Amino acid sequence: AMGASPLSDGELMQLAPSAFATEAHSSRSARYAYIPTADVIAGLRREGFAPVLARQTRPRDAERSGHTKHLIRFRHEGQANQPRRLGMTFPEVVLINSHDGTSAYHVTAGVFRLACLNGMVVSDGPERSVKVPHKGDVVRQVIEGSFEVLDASRQAIEAADAWTGVTLNRDEQHALADAARVLRFGDEEGNVSTPIQADQFLRPRRVADALDDLWTTFNRVQENTIRGGLQAWGRDGNNRPRRVTSREVTGIDQDVKLNRALWMLGERMAALKGAA
Repeated sequence: AMGASPLSDGELMQLAPSAFATEAHSSRSARYAYIPTADVIAGLRREGFAPVLARQTRPRDAERSGHTKHLIRFRHEGQANQPRRLGMTFPEVVLINSHDGTSAYHVTAGVFRLACLNGMVVSDGPERSVKVPHKGDVVRQVIEGSFEVLDASRQAIEAADAWTGVTLNRDEQHALADAARVLRFGDEEGNVSTPIQADQFLRPRRVADALDDLWTTFNRVQENTIRGGLQAWGRDGNNRPRRVTSREVTGIDQDVKLNRALWMLGERMAALKGAA
């Protein structure tokens, strides 16, 4: 269920039951065309897209739990021509939807790295992201959008392949990490109060990731940002020592937002280094 092999409908139903809602949430008007995500999944399967990972948000309003936002990652069967230099890294299509009015069908480009079971979302753009409202021939529009963003996902893998040839010095690595720290912990003004430091975003979680190229550095920073588990000593309200541990990013919206911003940082660093 973590992206290594295709998921059955039964497995999908356990991971994201709202994708199989039999009707729209009661708050939707009669003009809302209810096309269940299950129908879209079936249509994508017929076109060679296999679901490999799924999850859904936990709404504050329990009454919406059967219709809440869900995210499903798809891998296409025709990936024989993908670059192999990066190893087990796959282009993916990420589908986001809800049946409570909080989301249209949103298809966006993704990259999955098997080494850390880490699913990324690349930065937004006209060819990298397609939104399909709940009206008209939704299934056809989502399928067409999926092929569009699959091309963008493959291009993202090719770009990342070039990132492996870009060596970053310590200051450049720290610049990426410092930006990630602000993205993850900063308030609206960009102020950061956590005792967790930028260098902690650069720590490798496996021996193979202790390299200085842009792709590996980006992966370390991205994984530490999203997975959490970074620890530091801070002070509580009474100025007593307190251990702080960063939480894993589990919300779909925050996950996508952070991933897009981090990918954009990687692209900008590549451009500065002449690899874009």
